[in-house]
Amino acid sequence: MTRVLPAAHLLRAWAVLAVGVAVLVGSLYGVGGNLPSLLLAHWLTVVVFVIAIVVGELLRLRMPSGRSAAPLASASALALVFLGRIDGEPVFDVPAGFVVLVVAAALLVPSAIRVSRGGAVGLELVAARVVGVAVAAGVARGFAPTSRSLWALEVERAVSAWAVALGMVAVAAVGISVELVLSAAVRSESQRTPWLAALRDEFGEAAPLTFAVVASGPMVALMAPVLGLLSLPVALFPLAITYVAVDRYVQNRVTYRQTIATLSHLTEHGGYTPAGHAERVADLSLRIGRVLGLADRELRDLEYAALLHDLGQISLIEPIPAGATVLAAPADQRDIADEGARIIRHVEGLDTVADYVEAQTTPYRQVRELGEEVPMASRIIKVANAFDDLTGGTDDAAQVRVANERIHLGLGYQYDPEVVEALAVATSDTTVGRVEERQPVGR
Repeated sequence: MTRVLPAAHLLRAWAVLAVGVAVLVGSLYGVGGNLPSLLLAHWLTVVVFVIAIVVGELLRLRMPSGRSAAPLASASALALVFLGRIDGEPVFDVPAGFVVLVVAAALLVPSAIRVSRGGAVGLELVAARVVGVAVAAGVARGFAPTSRSLWALEVERAVSAWAVALGMVAVAAVGISVELVLSAAVRSESQRTPWLAALRDEFGEAAPLTFAVVASGPMVALMAPVLGLLSLPVALFPLAITYVAVDRYVQNRVTYRQTIATLSHLTEHGGYTPAGHAERVADLSLRIGRVLGLADRELRDLEYAALLHDLGQISLIEPIPAGATVLAAPADQRDIADEGARIIRHVEGLDTVADYVEAQTTPYRQVRELGEEVPMASRIIKVANAFDDLTGGTDDAAQVRVANERIHLGLGYQYDPEVVEALAVATSDTTVGRVEERQPVGR
C-alpha cells in the first residue's frame, strides 16, 4: 500500500498548481481576442500537434522506479515552442501564450480520459509541465536581447543554422529542467522524501530520455521548412525506438521483481510467516527509505532484500510463533539471516541484497560503539520487520502505539534512531489521496 500525505498537507503541490493556473490565465490574457483567428489560421498544425501530445500522454512510459514519463508528448510540445516555417502551411507566427494554451489543452485531454477510467487526476504534474513549456516558449519567442528573439533568428535565418540549433537545445533544456524541478517538488512532498533526493532521482533516471527529448523538439522545427508537418513523425521516430527499448527494459524488471516476490512467498506457503508479511515489510521499508533520501537503485535493492528478509526461516524445524523473528533469540535471528543470505547468493546479481539480509539482525549499538559497517538498508529492514511483527500487519491505532513503544525501548541499542524517526514520519498518515499512482521501485 502506497501512503502519501493527505491532500490538505500538499502545500508544494498546491503551489505548483497555482503557478500553472496563473500561467494559463496570463497566456489567455496575452492572446486575448486573437485566439479564434490564430486557431483558424493554424488549425491543421494545431490539430496535428495536439493529437501527437495526446497520443504521447496516453502511451506514457513507466520507468524502473515507478515514475511515468511521456517523452513523445514532451518532444511534441517543445517542437511547437520552436516551430516557425512549415512547408505547405503558414508560418507559425504566434505569441508564446498561444503555444502554452495549445499544449495545456492537449495535456488535459489525457488527464480527463484517465479520470473517466478511475485513475488519478495528477493536475499538479500537468501544471509542472505547462510551466516548463511556458518558460521555454517565453524565452524562445518573447526574449529578445538583441532586438530579435531566438524564434525570429530561426525564421529570418539571420544567423547560421547550427547557432540557432544550439540555442534551441539550450532553451529546451531550460524548459525541461523547470518541469523536473517542479515535478520533484510535488513528488518529494507526496512520498515524504527530501526535495534534493527527489531532484537527484528525477534528473538521474530521466537523463537519457531528457537528452533525447531536448534534441527531438528542436529537430522537428528545423526539419519543418523542408518536410512540413511530416517532420513531426520523422523526427520523433528515433525517440519512439528509444521508448520501446526502455519499455522492454522495464518489463524485464517487472518479471525480475515478480520472480523475487514469488520466492519470498515460500515462507508463507510453508507456514513460517503470516500472509503478506514480506510485502508489507517491503512497502514500509521503501517508505522509510524515501524519507531518508535513498537513491532509486538503493531503494530497488532495499525492496528485494525486504521481500527476502525471512527466507532463511525455511531451514527451521519448528516455525517461530507467527513468524515474528523480533521475538526470537538473537542467535536464532542471526542464523535465519545467515541462511537467507546463503540462499540468495546462489542467484546471480543479488550479492548486495544478500549482504543487506545478512546484516539485518546486527544491533545498532555495534555501529555506534564499535564502528561496524552496517548498510542503511539493513537497519531499515530491521525496523520495518519489527514494526510489522509487533503490529501483526494491522493499522489498529493501539497496536501501532504498542509497536512504537516496543521499538523505542531498543532505540540506540537495537535500532538506528534516524531510521526510527523516519518510521514515525512514514507511518504518521493514512492514505487519503494520491498525487500519482506509483508501483514498487522494482517494477
